[in-house]
Amino acid sequence: MMEKENKTAVCVANACKYYGTKQILDQLNMQVEKGMIYGLLGASGCGKTTLLSCIVGRKKLNSGNIWVLGGEPGTPESGVPGSRVGYMPQDVALVAEFTVKGAVYYFGRVFGMKEELIEEQYQALAKLLDLPPPDRYIKNCSGGQQRRVSFAAAMVSTPELLILDEPTVGLDPVLRESIWNYLMEITEKQKVAVIITTHYIEETRQAHKIGLMRQGKLLAEDSPEKLLSAFHTDSLEEVFLMLSKKQTEGRLYETQSENMPEDSNASLDHTSSTVSMVMTDLNTSKDLLAQKSTKKRKFNFFAKGSGLNGYRIRALLGKNWMQLARNPSGIAFMVMFPIIEMLAFFLAVGNNVINIPVAVVNGEDILGGCANYSYDESAIPHGESNCSFNQLGCRFLEIVKDPMIDLVSYQDLEEAKEGIRHGDVTGALYIPSRFSKSLEDRLMLGRSITMKALNSSQIDVWLDMSNRQIGAAIKNMLFDKIQQFQKSIFEQCHFLTKLGDIPIRFEDDVYGHLDETFRVFMTPGVLLTIMFFMGATNTSSVIITDRLEGVWDRSIVAGVSSLEILLTHFVTQFALVIAQTAIVIVLTFPIYQTEYIGNFGTIILLILLQGGCGMAFGFWVSVVSNSHSMAHIVTSGSFYPMILTCGLVWPLEGMPIGLRWIARCLPFTIPIVSLRNVIKKGWSLIHLEVINGVGIEILWIVIFGIISGLELRRKR
Repeated sequence: MMEKENKTAVCVANACKYYGTKQILDQLNMQVEKGMIYGLLGASGCGKTTLLSCIVGRKKLNSGNIWVLGGEPGTPESGVPGSRVGYMPQDVALVAEFTVKGAVYYFGRVFGMKEELIEEQYQALAKLLDLPPPDRYIKNCSGGQQRRVSFAAAMVSTPELLILDEPTVGLDPVLRESIWNYLMEITEKQKVAVIITTHYIEETRQAHKIGLMRQGKLLAEDSPEKLLSAFHTDSLEEVFLMLSKKQTEGRLYETQSENMPEDSNASLDHTSSTVSMVMTDLNTSKDLLAQKSTKKRKFNFFAKGSGLNGYRIRALLGKNWMQLARNPSGIAFMVMFPIIEMLAFFLAVGNNVINIPVAVVNGEDILGGCANYSYDESAIPHGESNCSFNQLGCRFLEIVKDPMIDLVSYQDLEEAKEGIRHGDVTGALYIPSRFSKSLEDRLMLGRSITMKALNSSQIDVWLDMSNRQIGAAIKNMLFDKIQQFQKSIFEQCHFLTKLGDIPIRFEDDVYGHLDETFRVFMTPGVLLTIMFFMGATNTSSVIITDRLEGVWDRSIVAGVSSLEILLTHFVTQFALVIAQTAIVIVLTFPIYQTEYIGNFGTIILLILLQGGCGMAFGFWVSVVSNSHSMAHIVTSGSFYPMILTCGLVWPLEGMPIGLRWIARCLPFTIPIVSLRNVIKKGWSLIHLEVINGVGIEILWIVIFGIISGLELRRKR
């Protein structure tokens, strides 16, 4: 029995595989011996690629067993995935930015081969397959050339099992014959087992055994000569057609048939008995493996194929850097995007509004335009307690001149109001015709003043508040100007200027100062949100590219673990995060002179961790997304909800309590508060508010990492 087991390279028994409710493999049985070319034939969608994915360990069966090179795929006994198997998928599955030579070298390094051996193998394969020039990029090769490079990558490690999915599509007939001769040679001399699928059915006449597959079942499995003899035909297509008809009629496994020759039934009976024998061998082999596994199967994180391996990590890091370095437009985007966003923020947000048109109707000087106005004569003191006023409206308009507003003179109040309604002006000031005299009475007469005089001592203001920011800015400016106007009068009349103050006093601010712009409040939030979404965008895009090109799956079949792929991508992308962090910090602090009180190292830590958090989010997006479009939708769709609820544009205290607690759970809500406390209050890591921000960022990195790993495992 052990001799039989050692001769068997692949054995599949009662294999069933479902995608949702659709059955792809239906009680499939198959056997491939060492030193054999096995041709797997079937129409598109019959389950060939799924079966091969299960054999190399990329997918798991729902039921049934697979035995490959001494054990189940994924176990140390099998060594598959790993260097014992060479896998050429149906897609090219090569990094587009690699050169021809670099693509072969990448897989050689993944397999842990020495550089001299890789070079020797490359030269031999280049001659055999007529590979393109070694320095030509994969993306610049034709489809046929790319498939030849893909075949070379599968052969570089001289594997014991070679799985080729449509290897000869698009190749020159002479080259195709050369490849078949090479396969015949390695199966005979090196006892390599080869499983090959092809569109050219007649091509498989050179195979030692063929399996005819339809609707997830193996209809027959034998040598081409025996199948042709059994069905009395010289065409394998005819054999396939006869078996397909019998399967459709439900008579595939009948031992007697009026329409089939007896030899054919005998062949089918022989196939069934062969499969039965294989299943018996498989059960015996599984018992032996189970006994070995009971003694050995202890998980070692750093064991070959299960955790981290220096050769594979170096190969992956080289691949990642090569992809990055040979994509200058991507590098330009990664560098310029944070620069553009920060410049847009500093140039567009927080600056004082200017040149806002405001209508003025000066009833004291409708026609004169303040031509006869004199500052000294507008307030003339008489003794210590009396003062006479003249043309105070002109005095106020002189004080109210400011870059913020552009005063537009109107002679009629209704016309000025109409200007607001039509959008010609943003507001209107009306100075009554008796403003100076009424203000004098207001100060001199006190409680004896009439209501008419009291009303005439006020300047009336109408504002367009549809743009609240501009309206509020004008209102605040007018409050300041009227106080300045009143104090200047009191000072000239020798009154106590404090009489012009409102009855509330604001002392020196504990943190910050009152005249800070809104930009100061937004800066911490902008820094962290830019880093988060830059990290997410970069990471999700890179990983999805690997998956869509097939590089992810092919690397894993070569023995690379998902952990190694994620870790090396994290290292590469984190280097970009460091560069982007340096960019936003230089723009924010040295160039735009943003003041900070706290420790600069703590500021850098919070920003770096937020970039890492965005990367972890990007990993999760890449795992749940099937395309770049879906990843962009998930990333951009999460942008506005996070931005609007994180406290960047409005304080958390303005939200409903329930939403406030949800917002606090977001990746950058608490870190924004922490960064603001460091910048404006000088708090350090000994303060709970700052520690909370760092902890939240680390927690989200861990959460995204765990759920990404679980989702990867589930998808298998």
